[in-house]
Amino acid sequence: MRFGSKTGRTAKNKLMERALILSGGGSRGAFQAGVWKYLQEIEWIPDLISGTSIGAVNAAAIVSGMPAERLIHLWTTHARDEIYRFQLLKFIAAILFKRPLRPMLDTNRMRGVLTRKIDLAALRHSRTEIIITTVNMLTGRLHLYNNREISIDHLVASSAMPIIFPWQCINGEPYWDGGVMANTPLFTALKRGVKEVIVVLLSPVGHAALPFPGTLLDGLELVFEHFLSGSYQTTLSAINPNHGGNGQNVTVLEAGGDHGVSEVRGPRIRVVAPSRMLGFRSLLNFSTRQARQLVDEGYRNAREQLQSLVNQDIA
Repeated sequence: MRFGSKTGRTAKNKLMERALILSGGGSRGAFQAGVWKYLQEIEWIPDLISGTSIGAVNAAAIVSGMPAERLIHLWTTHARDEIYRFQLLKFIAAILFKRPLRPMLDTNRMRGVLTRKIDLAALRHSRTEIIITTVNMLTGRLHLYNNREISIDHLVASSAMPIIFPWQCINGEPYWDGGVMANTPLFTALKRGVKEVIVVLLSPVGHAALPFPGTLLDGLELVFEHFLSGSYQTTLSAINPNHGGNGQNVTVLEAGGDHGVSEVRGPRIRVVAPSRMLGFRSLLNFSTRQARQLVDEGYRNAREQLQSLVNQDIA
């Protein structure tokens, strides 16, 4: 696994105080734009932003200097037909007649939006480090890329949901969504020794009490939500004694409580997440209506769930 590039501007030579971790979750990513708006309002500026899939796209937008209002405008003015188009006949034909593998959707339009909106030159010179994830389809290995390496190809690869979106070739090798292995790349911040981490999940699993699934569809949805939050929960279990691990002294601060913040020596982790199930359809629903709703929800949930952060700064 690669971790950054050989450059003098790596985090190894830079004190890391704060990190923002952005999970993958398709068009639910509008939720993260609302969270970023709130973080800007309270002047919480990260030294590192690490993202997977749509989290990688949002991370790139932020690190390239895009303020919250422009990010929100991007989310609320680009509808589905400007992001992807269906190619169901080719997809079904590939299944029925055993033709070469084809993705369900064509995302060339999304590539065009990213090319126009993401300032890669600004990203390369940003004081904020960015790390995004992809997975090599053939080896199954997770690959990480930072400011010096990231291109539109890397962003397209990181957000290429398997089978649904087309994979992306990088240096002759096929890559797709980093969420397959690390949908919430919290480990990137812990490896850097960051003191304060905010994780933005795009699923309520692990953060809110959910009802028992009443139907088969409900059960399948819950399984998928577990997948979205799985890497975050696994990382916590591996490092935190309170979650069954034996690694770092990590404290996860729940919404609204300080939990003895002043006495914590290890990294402090705060989580912002949806407080409800969003449903399968929300993953590919790039409608402006859903985007506005999720932006508002992300802002509101950040304000409520990060209250301990504000209390700490006041104290």
